[in-house]
Amino acid sequence: MANKTYVCVGGVSLKETFDNKYKTILPKKMKAALQKAMDRSAKLTTKPPSDKKAKGFYVDGSVTLKKTANGIEAEIQVVLAHWPDKTIFTAPSKTKATTTVSNPAKIDQDVDAVIEALLDAVAAKVIKVLESRVP
Repeated sequence: MANKTYVCVGGVSLKETFDNKYKTILPKKMKAALQKAMDRSAKLTTKPPSDKKAKGFYVDGSVTLKKTANGIEAEIQVVLAHWPDKTIFTAPSKTKATTTVSNPAKIDQDVDAVIEALLDAVAAKVIKVLESRVP
């Protein structure tokens, strides 16, 4: 576990949703999931460096959560930048996940499932890009 490169995960926002209760719940869950994914990397960490001038990466994103005719669709737009100056080095990219709602009374479980699938997909892409840029 030699020197890992710092990744600051910004406050992932919920830009659009069909139920406002998710605006308070999901951003915290999404940020925590992205941080956990970064910390599983052999080259990345979300632990702030002791050297305040250390370079690293910044990850931020916004999510839309919509009901569809058959279920729920979530889309995340991610921005990758250098830290601490937050200069963007990749154009915002989008990842999408969907799920079918079989029981409307259990929609919260479906929302959790689609957000988890979305974050798993985007985290893998983000980690691959960031690790390729680690000196």
